[in-house]
This record gives sequence, C-alpha cells and structure tokens, in this order.
Amino acid sequence: MSYSISTFTVEINGVPAVVFQTKWHSEAEEICRAWAHRHWDQLITKGRHAGLELPPIIKLRLAHADEKEAHSVASNGAEYYGGVTVVYLIDMTSPPWANTR
Repeated sequence: MSYSISTFTVEINGVPAVVFQTKWHSEAEEICRAWAHRHWDQLITKGRHAGLELPPIIKLRLAHADEKEAHSVASNGAEYYGGVTVVYLIDMTSPPWANTR
C-alpha cells in the first residue's frame, strides 16, 4: 500500500502560522512540537497584567488549498526540520496573536 504526502498547517491561537508536508500524521505532530519548542518565545502572548505570560493554543490540521499553494511557492521564507520544509504563512517578527489576550 502506498501513501501520498499530506500538507499540514500549524495554527497558533487560531492563526495559520506555518505549513509543511509529511507522509504520516505522527511525523507532522513531531515537527509541530519541534517547531513550537524552537519558537516558544515568539509564541507566548503577554497578558493584561504586567509579567503575565500566556501559553499559546497550538493546533495541527490538514492545510487548506491556499495554504498548500503557499507551501508550493514558499514565498514567506522557510526553515528545515529533518529534511522537511516548513514555510511561514505569517511574519514571525510581528505575529498577529501577540498581545491579543
């Protein structure tokens, strides 16, 4: 039995952040965890009270058509994790979830 490559999106606080392709969902989960761990400082949001940091809500899902297209053109830059290309859907220097909680 042959399996095809699937495209996955990582959402941070409901915002599609990165997209990548793997064959197995378990591999996608590992890549998601590694990417989140590497970028943890960028993912935390500042709470309304000074010094309060809130952890992000991270979700992994199958990519929508426009996200698949973004992966194919890799227009927003990319990183590599174990031979997998992870393409940014947003600007991580100013993530849209920062200071939103």
